Amino acid sequence: MSKAGAKPRGILAYLRSKTVKRTILRDVHNMIQDAKKCFKGGRSDAERAVSVLDEFCEMNNGNVAEFVIDKETNVVQVITFQSARQKRLFAAFPEVVLVDSTHNSNANRYKLFSFAVHDVFGK
Repeated sequence: MSKAGAKPRGILAYLRSKTVKRTILRDVHNMIQDAKKCFKGGRSDAERAVSVLDEFCEMNNGNVAEFVIDKETNVVQVITFQSARQKRLFAAFPEVVLVDSTHNSNANRYKLFSFAVHDVFGK
C-alpha cells in the first residue's frame, strides 16, 4: 500500500477496519521500514546493480556485462551489457549501429548513455 502512495494513517485505518488487532501508527511505520529493508535487502544501489547484472549473465552463457564501481563512494560509474542475441546480430551486421533514445533523459534533458564505434581499422 505504501508503494502505491498510501499514507501511514490511511494504512492504519485500513488495518483497523480489516483486523481485530490493536494497531498503532508506530506499528505501521515499522512495517513500512521492514518492507523497505526486505526490498532493498540491506544492500547499496551498486550492490543491487551488480546482482541484477550477475543474474542477467547467468540467464544465457552468451550474455556479458561489465561495470565500474568507484570504491570510495560505492557509486557505479559505467555499466555495459550485451545479450547473446545482440552479439549474434552485431557479428552478422557489424556496419549497422542503432541507438534508440526516445525517452529516459535526466533533468537536464541529456540522454543517459554513451557509445563508441570502431571500424575495421580499429579506430
